[in-house]
Order: sequence, then structure tokens, then C-alpha cells
Amino acid sequence: MSDTDGFIEEVTEEVRKDQLFGYFKKYGWIAAVVIVGSVGGAAYLEWSKSQAEAVAQARGDAITAALSNENTAEQITALDSLSKDAGASFAVLALQKAALQVQDGQKDAALATLDSLAASDTLDTIYRDMATFKALMLRGKDADPAARMAALDQLAIPGNPFRPMALEQMAVAKLDEGDKAGAIELLSGLLQESEVSPSIQQRATQLLVSLGGELPSVPQLLSDN
Repeated sequence: MSDTDGFIEEVTEEVRKDQLFGYFKKYGWIAAVVIVGSVGGAAYLEWSKSQAEAVAQARGDAITAALSNENTAEQITALDSLSKDAGASFAVLALQKAALQVQDGQKDAALATLDSLAASDTLDTIYRDMATFKALMLRGKDADPAARMAALDQLAIPGNPFRPMALEQMAVAKLDEGDKAGAIELLSGLLQESEVSPSIQQRATQLLVSLGGELPSVPQLLSDN
């Protein structure tokens, strides 16, 4: 390499350095902002997480304290107080409140609580369906037969997590209406469902046998599952 070539390379390298330094002076603040923003964002996320955990812990402690009252009426009052700013946990508190109302013999009040939850347009579907199912169970044969079956049929839509329980209650509703054949048909179908818990399967089997129905054969059960 000639001295001239070496000189040119040296000058070129210095020019690159000068350009990079110039770019850094001109745009370096952007990198600084990104770094500070990343560090600050991570710190904020950690702070937010710890705040959320603290709030959840405090609410859990408050619920535990509310339920530790020996008097059921006092438990209900305490849960009502917590429900005012419960946010996402409102449905859970309301469902617990309804259970306490039933325990305290306040059936009408419990039904009002559950019906209010079921009719809400702000709660997740799972909570509305749970409230609907609990209300149907609480009303039992006192419910309007058509309305009862329509509500259960809605809960029995394929894919709904309440489907097995709804089918079981539809069979019970059929029995309450004196439709033994309809109950047997529903129970037979329920036993062929793939998402049936052992407890529901056992109850359905016992009821089907007591009604004189025939249990699905093992090969049929396996093919349907």
C-alpha cells in the first residue's frame, strides 16, 4: 500500500468519526429519551404491579373480615359496603351475598340479587350465566315452566361451560312437568356428552336408572366422547 493510499484511508476514517460524532450530537438525545423511557416504563410497570397486588390483598382481607362476622345479616351488610367500589370483583361479591341471603332464609332477596346480576350488560357472560343458573336452581319448580326451560336451553348451548349442569336441570324440569320420557331422553343424551364431570355423570346415571331408562352402552359412550 502506498503512502498516498494510507493517507487517504486515514483521512476517510477520521471523516467517518467526525460524521458519527456529528450524528450523535444531533440525534443522541433520541437515544437518551428511549433509554430513560425504557427504564422509567419498567419502573412504572413494577410500581403498578405492586399497587395492584396491594389493592387485591387489601380487598381480600376486607372480604375475609366481612365473612368472619358471626351474624349473617352483618356479613351481608359488610359485603354491600364493599360492593360500592368493587369494580371487577363486584360479581363475585354479589354472588356471595346471594348465597348468604339464601342461608339467612331471604329467598326473595337472593333472587333479586341474582336476577340483577343476570340482567347486567356490563358483567362478563360467565358471571351472568352463573347468576342465571343459580336463580333457576333457587326457583326450581316454582318458576314458570316455559321460562325455566327457555333459560336452561340457552345455558345448554354447545360450548357453554354450564351445558352439562343445564342439561341435568332440564331433565329435572321435565320430571317436574310430568314428562318422564323427555327426562329419560335428556339424561341419556347427557351421559353421552364429552364434558361431563364424574359427579354429574353419577347423578344422571342414578336418576336414569330410577326412571327405568337404559344406560348407553360403553362402545356408544366411547364413540361419542
